[in-house]
Amino acid sequence: MSNIKELANVPEISFIENMSLQETEELVRANFLRIFKERTGQEATLGDADTKNLIIKSFSLVLYQVMQYIDAKGRAELLKTSTGDALDALAALFSITRQEARRATCVVHFTLSGVRAEPTAIPAGTRVKTQGGKYFNTVDYAEIAAGELTLDVAVQAEEAGAGSSGIPAGEIDTLVDPIPYVASVVSTEASTGGLDIEDDDSLTERVWLAPSKYSCAGPRDAYAYYAKEWRTDVDDVQIVSPEPCLVHVYVVLNGGTLPTEKERAELAEYLNGDTIRPLTDIVDCPAAEEITYDIDLTYWIGSSDQKSAGTIQAQVEAAVDEYASWQRKMGRDINPTELVFRVRAAGAKRVRLAAPGDIVIGKTQLPKLGQRTVTYGGLEDD
Repeated sequence: MSNIKELANVPEISFIENMSLQETEELVRANFLRIFKERTGQEATLGDADTKNLIIKSFSLVLYQVMQYIDAKGRAELLKTSTGDALDALAALFSITRQEARRATCVVHFTLSGVRAEPTAIPAGTRVKTQGGKYFNTVDYAEIAAGELTLDVAVQAEEAGAGSSGIPAGEIDTLVDPIPYVASVVSTEASTGGLDIEDDDSLTERVWLAPSKYSCAGPRDAYAYYAKEWRTDVDDVQIVSPEPCLVHVYVVLNGGTLPTEKERAELAEYLNGDTIRPLTDIVDCPAAEEITYDIDLTYWIGSSDQKSAGTIQAQVEAAVDEYASWQRKMGRDINPTELVFRVRAAGAKRVRLAAPGDIVIGKTQLPKLGQRTVTYGGLEDD
């Protein structure tokens, strides 16, 4: 079932009215007793081990299984409850297919042991790796020109998926396939772009937005749709038009991560494609402005919860982390009331909040947690 917010208020539909196996059996038995009396004029008596009662139980089980298939088929045809292959088939009605896993990419710096009088070939597919065993290979053939000592070469992960993204610069430093005269390799940037196969929630959201893409007028939802189509880890999108025909597309990736300059350039290139951008629009993808806020609070636990004090302290720490994650969304005002609510819900009796204060966040601004100070004040009387 989809967890996207757009469908949160759409009711779940049961095509069998949520009937249980027991209710199914009771319905079959009641019908048997009614028909028996209509045909014979007598009341039927059914003991627990009566053959007719056992047949009713057996038939009810088969009937209930059939009802489950009926319910599953009906739910598979509704966007809120469709999953897996059924969701793929539903998405196909909008010319949408689930995005495959993608390989992470980055740039690796090849260095020779010395300047040579002839070019040094770096074959396509040359493998390099991290000390932890993450393998990458060169995308295209390259060569270090005669008289040159180094060359930057694009590489991609051997395995698609998010696991090869975010490897810091410098960690891809081992040449797996030896090349004569190459003395060292080292990545010059963090690896990016590795994605797992698109999950059901992401695909559901794109199907939800799909009707907007049919407009040639450039509505906000259309640009939001294409931003999410560009990469499945796009979590938050803001579309702003500061002046006619100028469109700014701001995105935040999963986990509150801001895309790099290179990733924003790739998104802008994608959105400016002839089949996406209306002819009159100028589209770019600036970075969201981060607004720093601090958390500084002290909390106390009621003496009646003394035995659970350790558990409550862990829950409070988790609640603060969850608040920081919730707060990191473009345009979401800094809300100290939400923080106090979460800490209280975690079990704290009282909270004294020194920071943050109320801060208004602009539509294209992104809250960022700065200093984090959470102090346990001890037990106090209820």
